[in-house]
Amino acid sequence: MAGMLRKGMSWLGLGPDDEYNEYDDYDDEPIVDLTGQHAAVRPAPVVRSVPAPARPPVSRVESPESWDEPIESSAVRVLPSAAGSTSVRSRGGVAAAEPIRPRGVVRPVPASPQPTSARPHVVNPKTFNDAQEVGDWFRKRQPVIVNLQDLDRDLARRLLDFSSGVAYGLGGSVERVASHVYLLSPLDVEISQDDRRRLRESGLVEE
Repeated sequence: MAGMLRKGMSWLGLGPDDEYNEYDDYDDEPIVDLTGQHAAVRPAPVVRSVPAPARPPVSRVESPESWDEPIESSAVRVLPSAAGSTSVRSRGGVAAAEPIRPRGVVRPVPASPQPTSARPHVVNPKTFNDAQEVGDWFRKRQPVIVNLQDLDRDLARRLLDFSSGVAYGLGGSVERVASHVYLLSPLDVEISQDDRRRLRESGLVEE
């Protein structure tokens, strides 16, 4: 009976500690160096760490469906200064472009000055030096009547060319009122009807 109990305890690992003493004897044995005292010592290999190659940043690629989505904006308003351009305003959180209509600018048109009336000055030149009298009176914005009836053809032509140059150079006009008689009128200056009547009576102005 005792033998069977001892075998059962031994099978369960509950036997006496003497069975494990034989394993303890191995721990007491000295360790023999198999390489020897004069064996060459090899240096340990040097391990260098190689950095891993940097990876390029990966950008996010949006799908084509997202391109059609409206841009959400709380308050967007762009008003360019150039006329005829477009403005961007927020409508319900969605930016919408609206054309800007140029505003019309009303500018007053300056009124044309009313012509003034002045009595004409009559010049009866005898030589070409009398042409200076024509220019002096015309620069004073005075109508001038040049009577060339008693002059020869060449002198009359020279005086007429000079008188026309003075009148057109100062913005005036030249009018033939009778044979070899010319009226030089400055800009915005005219002679009255009464003066014309007196000139007709004197024979300087034809009907």
